Amino acid sequence: MNTFLPKALGVLALSTLSLSAFASTYAGSCTTEAKSNWMTPAAVQAKFEQQGYAVRRIKSSGTCYEVYAKDKDGQKVELFVSPANAAVVGQAGK
Repeated sequence: MNTFLPKALGVLALSTLSLSAFASTYAGSCTTEAKSNWMTPAAVQAKFEQQGYAVRRIKSSGTCYEVYAKDKDGQKVELFVSPANAAVVGQAGK
């Protein structure tokens, strides 16, 4: 019995997961503001929805919010956002 294919698929799956984790990290700092001065996730969501995004999820990560959404063209985006003013400071994959 050939065991190459299952092993190759396992390696491919692990590689894909590793690349996904790498793509969704942001090494920079989004803000130096105290958390008490941060916008709420709901306020950030409202701001992005006014700009035409369909927001699926907002996650707090370090000094950033990660906004998972679809843009005006229906493309999935992951944006790294300053929680102090909702300014986009980075985008996964770019």
